[in-house]
Amino acid sequence: MKMLSLLKLSSRIAGVLAGIGLLGGFFSPAHAEAGFRKVPEKYQDVDVKILRGGPTLLFSDSPEMVYENGILYKDTVEGDGRVFFHHVNGTKENKKLAVLVRPVDRMTTITWGCRGIGDPDKSYYISAVKGQQRYFNEYKKYWEKARKNSAKQQGKLKTTRNDRKKEAPDYGFYQVIPDLPVTTLAKGEYMEILTRERNMEHSGIRLKPEQLLTGMFDFHAPHPVEIVVMMCNTKDNIKSFSQSARALPMDEHPLRGTYRNSDLTYIVREPIQMKWYQEKALCLAGSDDTEFLQGIDAMTGTETKNNGNYGVVYHVLYSVAGEKPLKMGINPWGGDFYGAGMLISEGKTEISNIPHIDRYFGTGYEIDDIFSLSPNHKRKDAEFIWSPPGASNLPIRIFWSVDKLENNKKY
Repeated sequence: MKMLSLLKLSSRIAGVLAGIGLLGGFFSPAHAEAGFRKVPEKYQDVDVKILRGGPTLLFSDSPEMVYENGILYKDTVEGDGRVFFHHVNGTKENKKLAVLVRPVDRMTTITWGCRGIGDPDKSYYISAVKGQQRYFNEYKKYWEKARKNSAKQQGKLKTTRNDRKKEAPDYGFYQVIPDLPVTTLAKGEYMEILTRERNMEHSGIRLKPEQLLTGMFDFHAPHPVEIVVMMCNTKDNIKSFSQSARALPMDEHPLRGTYRNSDLTYIVREPIQMKWYQEKALCLAGSDDTEFLQGIDAMTGTETKNNGNYGVVYHVLYSVAGEKPLKMGINPWGGDFYGAGMLISEGKTEISNIPHIDRYFGTGYEIDDIFSLSPNHKRKDAEFIWSPPGASNLPIRIFWSVDKLENNKKY
């Protein structure tokens, strides 16, 4: 039996439900919940090449439980940016979470990319999965628009996504979609991003006690902009608050910082082709993962590591070959998990909840088969896209196996 000892990483990102949740000890594929198949006793790890690229990530999750008003995180970004935030109102009163953007020294335009903001909820899984569903729905919409637009420009998207001169594939849609939302801000102006309200002093989203709000959004600014994440009273003026409030210290889990290159591309080197009894796998975001991003907490200058890679978008590029249809399943090795993912193959896209049923995984022994590809004697390329959801356990393993029943949706 293939086993891996997992180091426990403590975090309150999932509150009392999960945390980062890397469980210690050894897993056994002894049981699986109804509706899932169990983890195989034997499997082979695929060989991958890993590339880094993409936007600069501002990660705001510490303090996760916010017990007083203050600035949760702030930093300046120029070019492609992404923000991931995850905060709970830990007080006994209603509060307001706001994310403000403003030019640093001159007028600038801000082009908005994929966006997934959850709803305030005491059930952390629900807030987190809503944010992911919305993010990937926009990714799907923009990808399809970019593909259609590039077809009119003689394959421009294909060239962009596979340009060998680039260190990593370019997953920004800003160059190929003409109608993305754009905001122009002069110096002294600002926008509250969660409500999309401009120069409105009382903008922000209200959180009741113990409610979580989590989300992620991408943008591009040709000139420097400052992003400020804050928790304040519901009637506070966010502009003056952002200028005068004190910066809150991190809690015992230093999950905040600014990180470059927040897209990770895993390229499976060989086409996946198996006999009916074989299994192949890829582990992502494990406790000893060398790909956890390292950066700087801009408010203190200290070095930090994004344990869990929250806000990172993973792209797994693989091919299937042979005559047998292959299914791809997800095993949340750490336990409780509820997220979303997307598959692209032959110009088609599909989004699936992980797991696909309306509840989260529970034990860490289950595999949920969410996608299937039928190569039909030809090589077929695919890209699986996901991002670690707040309030869920890591790592996850991707399993590929022969689809014996051949009853899943195929491309």
